[in-house]
Amino acid sequence: MRTIEIDDDLYAYIASQTMEIGESANSILRRIFGLSDEGQAPSTTQPHELAQALEHPGLRFKTAVDQFLFILGEAYKLKPNTFDHILTIQGRERIYFARSREEIEQSGNSTQPKQIPGTDYWVMTNSPNRQKKSMLREALLAIGVSKQAAEAAARTLPL
Repeated sequence: MRTIEIDDDLYAYIASQTMEIGESANSILRRIFGLSDEGQAPSTTQPHELAQALEHPGLRFKTAVDQFLFILGEAYKLKPNTFDHILTIQGRERIYFARSREEIEQSGNSTQPKQIPGTDYWVMTNSPNRQKKSMLREALLAIGVSKQAAEAAARTLPL
């Protein structure tokens, strides 16, 4: 492994692309450049299961919340039988996903729950975009979407 020097603003950008607590700069750069752990470009012979949804013109909504909800709704269409696994995802005090608006509202102030389109599930939307990225990635992995698709979906949300 080699050490390189980079400017503070470049390091801040790399750090802003973090998708999980403790993710190394090396892992972030591999993901950004599309490199596998072995340093080789991943096979692109088969697109991931959310590729079509992530290219949908409807994803170009005005807000990160709308994009977040759209992707969750599309994921439900792919994995309706495992979607209830998202109900285990929560913060220290707040519930992120629930079967009702009230469940989320009772877990904290200013949660701004919204219904995930096409589902009976609700999600807390009053969180920073970085947290929405993390919630989205964790939810997609929990329902059985590939890591490649979960990371691609999380990258679509703005910071």
